[in-house]
Amino acid sequence: MATIPPDALEEVYAVPPKEFTRARNARVAALAKSGHHDIAEALRKLRRPAATLWAANQLGAADPKRLDAFIHAVARLRRAQLHDPQAVGEAVRQQRAALDALLEIARERLAEQGLKAGPHAMRRISSTLQGAAVDSRLADDLRHGRLTEELAAPGFEVFADATPSPLKILPGGKSGKGTDPHQRAAERHARHEEARQQRARETDERERAARERKAAEDAAAQEVQALAGKLADAKRRLSEARRGAKTPARKPRAAR
Repeated sequence: MATIPPDALEEVYAVPPKEFTRARNARVAALAKSGHHDIAEALRKLRRPAATLWAANQLGAADPKRLDAFIHAVARLRRAQLHDPQAVGEAVRQQRAALDALLEIARERLAEQGLKAGPHAMRRISSTLQGAAVDSRLADDLRHGRLTEELAAPGFEVFADATPSPLKILPGGKSGKGTDPHQRAAERHARHEEARQQRARETDERERAARERKAAEDAAAQEVQALAGKLADAKRRLSEARRGAKTPARKPRAAR
């Protein structure tokens, strides 16, 4: 299978999901016309990205500084786990703050396209961002908006392993028997921090959803009230018009 040129991936993933097929087919036609039939065929088989993958791919163009800050924060967390367990807690907080900033941008991009940005979608984007950040090649793809698939969030083994496999995204697990006790303590602390912040994010999501529902209900109630007022006014005018129609016109007085 031919490799799809990076610029072609960037082009088709930059457009909103609903426009993906049109953009892909246009690029396929151009490649085929120029004689690059193998590349055109490879691109033709590329599926439309899920909204969550599309949103993740927009972050490099939307806010490259924040994206770089997140990728660097992930690197700092890994270094802290390897060399400075006492700094893991602060590194986790920095990584989480950088991630939350990106998730807010992703939420805005989805909303702009009329796409859902609920807790499940945010978790999928979060996993993809974390999965890409631990691998330099995937991180580069993320920066340029050309990730071709969603990723799983890495387990702590990725941070503990000095030479992780670039495409091996681990789901999480236990430290080996020979792991340094300080390392195990750091991992436990980091897991605790991650779980605590995850609970806080889920609470925020529920509260945000509740506020949005309440605002929608209030707006609907106001609209109903306004329509009821208009209806009452229309009925009054109709009643007056009907009474006027039933009243016979007075005959003019004869001249004396």
